[in-house]
Amino acid sequence: MTRTTGALRLLLLALLLLAPPLAAAPAQADGLALPVQCETGEETVLAWDDLAYDLRGTCGVVRVTADGATVTMPSATRLVVEGAGNAVTAKPLADLEVVGAGTTVTTPSVQHLTVSGSGSSVDVAGLVEHAELTGSSSVLSADTINLLRLRGSDAVSARKAFRTRITGSDNVLRLNRSDRLVLTGDRNAVTVARGRTTLRDRGADNVLDLRPRRRR
Repeated sequence: MTRTTGALRLLLLALLLLAPPLAAAPAQADGLALPVQCETGEETVLAWDDLAYDLRGTCGVVRVTADGATVTMPSATRLVVEGAGNAVTAKPLADLEVVGAGTTVTTPSVQHLTVSGSGSSVDVAGLVEHAELTGSSSVLSADTINLLRLRGSDAVSARKAFRTRITGSDNVLRLNRSDRLVLTGDRNAVTVARGRTTLRDRGADNVLDLRPRRRR
C-alpha cells in the first residue's frame, strides 16, 4: 500500500466518524488506529463500536459510548466510559467514571474515580485521591488510595489506603497498610499485611486479617 493510499484511507475514516448518527459505521483498516483530535473545552464522543481510537491534543471531557473499542489517549479532565467491553489506556486523569460492564482502564493516576459497572477493571500505577466502587465484580488495583468507599460487591488491592469505608457486602480488600477502616456492610474479607489499623466493625460475618507492625 502506498503512502498516498494510506493517507486517503485515514482521511475517509475521519470523515465517517464525523458523519451524522444515521450513517453506517466505518470499517476498521487493518492495523490502524483512528486518530481523533481533542479540543479544549469541548466533549469528545467515541461512538463507533469495535474500533481503535488514538486521541491527541488537549482533552477536556472524553465520553466513550461505543462497545468493544480500544482507546489510547493523553490526560483528560474527565473520562466517562459508558459502553461495554472497552479497553482504555490513558495518561493522568482528573475524573474517571466507569459505567459500562467489562471495561478495562489503565492510567498512572486519578483524582476522582467512580466505578458502577460490573466486571470492570481499573489499574492505577500511582495515586487515587478518591475512589468509590458501587457495582459488582469490578476490580481496582492501585499503589495508594487516600479515600476509598466500597458500596457494592467488588475487589480492591493497594499498597496503602489511608481511609476506607465499606458499606457494601461481599467485598474483598487486600492492603499492605491501612490507617483507618470502617465497616458497616456484611461478609466482607479484609487483609492488611502490616502496620496498625484503627478499626470499627459494625457489620456481620466480616473476615478480618489485620497484622500489627513487627517489632525490630
